[in-house]
Amino acid sequence: MILILGCNSVDVIEIRDNHKSTETCISLLSEFLSTFDIIKDVVTSENIFNPDKLTVLPIGAELVYLDTTFFDGDGMDVLIRFGDLGISPHGLLCKDNKYRSGGILLSLDQDYLLDNSTLKISLSTDEPFYSGDGEHMTKLTGGIKFQRIATDRIKVKCNEFKLVNSEADISMSADLDIIEVKSSTLDELEDHICVGGDIELKSGLESATFTITSPLQKQADYNCLRFISNGQIQVDKSSTISDIIVDFDPHQDLGCDRLITITTNGKRVFSHY
Repeated sequence: MILILGCNSVDVIEIRDNHKSTETCISLLSEFLSTFDIIKDVVTSENIFNPDKLTVLPIGAELVYLDTTFFDGDGMDVLIRFGDLGISPHGLLCKDNKYRSGGILLSLDQDYLLDNSTLKISLSTDEPFYSGDGEHMTKLTGGIKFQRIATDRIKVKCNEFKLVNSEADISMSADLDIIEVKSSTLDELEDHICVGGDIELKSGLESATFTITSPLQKQADYNCLRFISNGQIQVDKSSTISDIIVDFDPHQDLGCDRLITITTNGKRVFSHY
C-alpha cells in the first residue's frame, strides 16, 4: 500500500494486481539493461588484456581468454566467470552494487570502439548467468547482438531472450538504440547512456509491448549505475485495453532509486520496481 501526501489530506492508493505484472516486467527490463553495464567495462581491447583497468568487475571474477586475436578471421572470444550462486547473498558483489553469478561469453569481430564493430554476448544454460540484489536473482539466457553504428551509437537486438525468477518466466525480444553521452568536462560522473526503441515480452498466453517514448537514462556513477534514472515507457498489454505509462523520474530529480509511477487511464500510482 502506498501513501500519497496531499495538501489537506492523506490519500491511500492501493496498487492492485493489474500493476504487478508491469512492475515485474520493468524489474526484468532493468536486469536486462544491466548486462550492458558489465560488458562495456570489459570489451575494449585495452581493458580486455589489462584487468586492473576494469572498474565494475568484482574481485573474484575470472576472465578466460578463448581466442585472443582479431587477425585469425573469427574474432576474439572472452568468457567472464562470476562463479556459482552459493549461499545468500548469492553471487559476487560488483562495484555497481549488483550481484552476479555464472558466465557471460563475449565475442567481438574487432575493437569494440571502432565503427561497425559487432559484439555478441551469449548467456548459456550450461553456465547460467544470474543478476540481482543478492537475495532475489534473475536468470538470463540467450544471445544479444550489439553493433556500433557510430562513435556514440549502438544498435542492440535480441530474440527469444529468457528472463526467469521467482516472480516470472518471460521471453523478450528487443530492438534498441543506445546513445553514449560523454561529459563535456573531465567529470566522468556526468557520463550516461540513453536507451530508445521497443521491447516485446511474452509470458504464457500474455504479451506486452514496451515502447520507449522518452529515452531511458542510466548514469555512469557507481551509486546510480544500476538504476534507470529518467525516461518513460508506454505499455500495451494483450490482456487489457488500458492506457499505461511508466515514468522513471516522477520527481524530475534524476533520482538514484527504483521509484516509478504507473499511470493507468489517467490514474497515477507510485511504486518501486
